[in-house]
Amino acid sequence: MELKKSSEANLENKKAGFFFVGFVMISAIVGMAFEYSEFVPDPVAVVEQSNNKDIEQIYEIPEEEEIPEEEPEVAPPPPMVEDVEVVEDDEEVPEINFDDFEKEIEDIPDEPAPEIKEEKVYDFVEVEPSFPGGAAAMQEWIRSKVEYPELAREMGEQGIVYVKFVVGSDGSIQNVKIAKGVSDALDTEAKRVVKAMPKWTPGEQAGKAVPVNFTLPINFRLG
Repeated sequence: MELKKSSEANLENKKAGFFFVGFVMISAIVGMAFEYSEFVPDPVAVVEQSNNKDIEQIYEIPEEEEIPEEEPEVAPPPPMVEDVEVVEDDEEVPEINFDDFEKEIEDIPDEPAPEIKEEKVYDFVEVEPSFPGGAAAMQEWIRSKVEYPELAREMGEQGIVYVKFVVGSDGSIQNVKIAKGVSDALDTEAKRVVKAMPKWTPGEQAGKAVPVNFTLPINFRLG
């Protein structure tokens, strides 16, 4: 039995149609290839729109600026000293004769030193010097002024200290000394008391106030 081809199943008739469709598709692909441009997403936009916590943010570290090294200070060179030219002075300087000065100094008369007249101190006078108010007032004054030294009290020291002094022509107490003492502590206290005395009435000789030596006994006694 002989097989017959159907006119619908014959592909030769549709060959031209397939060729046209293929040409159109190839043209479209080529056109798209020329018009295609690479899309690079904006990293800032991606970060802003993304809520994914796993995205690592990269921070750009600015490059460190190079600090120029300071040049060491150089001391300025010492100033140049110009050579000093010594010029001889032709002018003659007259010599000074010091003998003339000595002669002038010798001609000046010396001023006479003031004479210091020392007053004679009397041991015995016509009118004896006296404490203001008399002997009783003096004993009371000494009793009120004497402070028995604590050291002398502890050592049991007592006795009469004889104090010698000068009653000046003006009644002042001068040259206080110990004529006969007992101990350092008692002697020192006796001198202190006598020096603190007020002015006395001065002694007189021939109607004139004169300095007079006076010796005063001060009795230190433990009660």
